[in-house]
Amino acid sequence: MIMDKFKLTDKVAIITGAGRGVGKGIALAFAEAGADIVCASRSLEQIEATAAEIGKRGRKAVVFPADVRDAEQVENMVKKTVEEFGHLDILVNNAGGTFFSQLTETSQKGFEAILRENLTSCFLCSKAAAGVMMEQGRGNIINISSRAGQQGAIGLGSYSAAKAGVNNLTETFAWELAAYNIRVNCLCLGPVLTETNRDLYMADLEKSLGGLLIKRLGLPEDVGAFCVFLASEASSWITGKIYEIDGGLRSSFQQA
Repeated sequence: MIMDKFKLTDKVAIITGAGRGVGKGIALAFAEAGADIVCASRSLEQIEATAAEIGKRGRKAVVFPADVRDAEQVENMVKKTVEEFGHLDILVNNAGGTFFSQLTETSQKGFEAILRENLTSCFLCSKAAAGVMMEQGRGNIINISSRAGQQGAIGLGSYSAAKAGVNNLTETFAWELAAYNIRVNCLCLGPVLTETNRDLYMADLEKSLGGLLIKRLGLPEDVGAFCVFLASEASSWITGKIYEIDGGLRSSFQQA
């Protein structure tokens, strides 16, 4: 049956930044599709809450407090996942963050902090997961990027540069890992409503919706649904692609 291809029954997924927002939405979507989840984040309280909701959906969840900017912690996270479940099928590189600052006012320390938060973390997690997946002869990596990574964005220059790097990593890892039956894809998100940006978007909702063809903000479950597709056999002939999940965004990013 065609719908069976969309199931993630007994798959094991690591999701970084799973404690809230988009990461939590992806974790819950995966659980509903049948996967067991390793919830990773620096905030233990947040990922414990996500794990509890996964448990209510009948799937197993393991919490792993980790700083994904640190190679040793990342490698330990992947090792513990395999020890717990015996395999690793899916990695979602969702953890990230930014602050508003024009490039001319951004310090080297600030610039490098954003690169580590968004780009270095993606590299470290992908490399560690790929080591396991290559031995298995299968795997799936999904990177969460941003429309800001496809063009300049006033006040988000560091973030834009980091997410452009994530887009490039996606394509390079896809080339390098295809022979091992490992697929790598990327989502460039538009304005998705989360706890952290609610005030920003709702302060001027008309402006926030101005460049969208679909006149509503995205929701974490919108992202989760597409990630289920990319993680499932329904997308088995897709790799190295960068998808825009953005409500049909047509204006420049800084106007969205």
